[in-house]
Amino acid sequence: MSPAADPAGKRALFSGSDLPGAPNGSAGGKTALFSTSGRRLGTLVVECSHCGVRSRVDYADFVRRHLPLWAWIPGRKYSRLLTCPACERRTWLHVHWRG
Repeated sequence: MSPAADPAGKRALFSGSDLPGAPNGSAGGKTALFSTSGRRLGTLVVECSHCGVRSRVDYADFVRRHLPLWAWIPGRKYSRLLTCPACERRTWLHVHWRG
């Protein structure tokens, strides 16, 4: 049986980028399991309750967005009243510390 006739067999298990429909340059195997490409040191992700956009901000920008007035209500999903980096409105944001 040729590799082209077996897209869901052994070839599908051991190669990530050769599969039909897989994006070019997609990581497979150990690289996909252990990569931290979505995380960056010194940043966090905030999600806006108004526009729904998730944005990555560094810690200094996060502190700056608290000014001049901010509120924090623990226990809520959107618990911080900040300025959204995407829509620039003062609204409730959800902070993903391990974004």
